[in-house]
Amino acid sequence: MLVDVPVGGPCPQCGGGRRDATVYGSVVMAASAVLTATASVGYHPGRPWQQKWRDTQSDLRQLEAVYAGPGVNNETMRRYVEAFFKDCQELADWLTHGGGSSNAMDFVHEDADLRLCDGMAQTTKHHTRVRGKDPVTAQVAWIHGGHHPRAELEWSTPAGEGGKVDALDLARRCIAAWERYFALHSLDAAG
Repeated sequence: MLVDVPVGGPCPQCGGGRRDATVYGSVVMAASAVLTATASVGYHPGRPWQQKWRDTQSDLRQLEAVYAGPGVNNETMRRYVEAFFKDCQELADWLTHGGGSSNAMDFVHEDADLRLCDGMAQTTKHHTRVRGKDPVTAQVAWIHGGHHPRAELEWSTPAGEGGKVDALDLARRCIAAWERYFALHSLDAAG
């Protein structure tokens, strides 16, 4: 049985090593005759790049839910926006180290939307950007509330270029850019 194989070991049936989660189940019966099932999930220490991709997709769904209606304050919205762009940018590192795709960061620098994503992630991570050295600086400039809240990002480059962009629109374009990258390099996002 696969459960008897230590995490990282090959499957006894197929010999494959692509297992990134181990699920353990148990059943507990209480005195009142209530049946409760519990589960434990173990993760493969290799952390495949698809894990970061799923995080990024989850961040997008969270952002879409916030845009769909009222219910969060401006700080929560800002954190959701920043979380999406950090995870989306970090995907390049995960592809390089966990997916064998050495040109992922080159793709980020070549794609206009992913460049803004990178600027947003780097500006979020670092208190101060170095003018002239850092290619793009971007941050949440406005949170517009009401029945359909939205976040507006402002960005600039050392060359004096700049602009404003809706966070959700950019997030969706970044997802589409990564999907093009996966197709171009025959990468299986489902893992």
